[in-house]
Amino acid sequence: MSNESKSSREGAPAGAPAASAPCPPFHMSPRRERPAPSRAPRRPARAAALALALGVPACSGIDAGVEYPSDLPDPKRFLLTPENGPDPSLTLGEFKVGPETCKDVDTHPVTQKLSPEDLSRFLSAQGAGSIAPKQARSNLYWFDFPASDKSFVRLRLAVLEDPKHATQDLHDAVLQHGPGWWGVRRSNLAVLAPKASLREAMAFAIKYKLVCWGVFTYAANDDAYVVPGPYAEL
Repeated sequence: MSNESKSSREGAPAGAPAASAPCPPFHMSPRRERPAPSRAPRRPARAAALALALGVPACSGIDAGVEYPSDLPDPKRFLLTPENGPDPSLTLGEFKVGPETCKDVDTHPVTQKLSPEDLSRFLSAQGAGSIAPKQARSNLYWFDFPASDKSFVRLRLAVLEDPKHATQDLHDAVLQHGPGWWGVRRSNLAVLAPKASLREAMAFAIKYKLVCWGVFTYAANDDAYVVPGPYAEL
């Protein structure tokens, strides 16, 4: 699975793989993405997650050449500790998305097959404007979100056979692209987003209510982590 968009520049999409510092090989297990633990992760994982949260380059994922919008909200206003307390640390395993983030959004789990138009309708209902899917291949679509300087952030949506395959697809994709790549999954749809800091990724996903639409997954140095939120699937 690949992200085939070109480098971010004026009038061009953001999200293309570009040269970057190599990372150690990832453990590509056939299992599903690992849920973020309710307690703090083991010390090595905690250190890696903290490095990501602070922007310290412990290991670099593929550089997408993307500049995320400058008008993103402060994500901490929408987050809670795993125990439902305020002011969580923006570190993997130590926060979750609060229910107020998805107020008036239906977060019941979806089991039926979905199409790219389902995401388009959701975004439109949340006031994101007309972000229509552009077909790249038979089962691959681009969603271009406005950024700055007339550029845009390109998300890649893959249509899979079922939720199991979508889960595996997103898990493998974020690990193949490396730390900082993230995405959301809903039923048989898997959305891959270009590299961002954990703060930026959460802010973007909160702004467009993607954390309410699907299961949020973020690539760290050692694995793919699920951030708990109002929307969840078994």
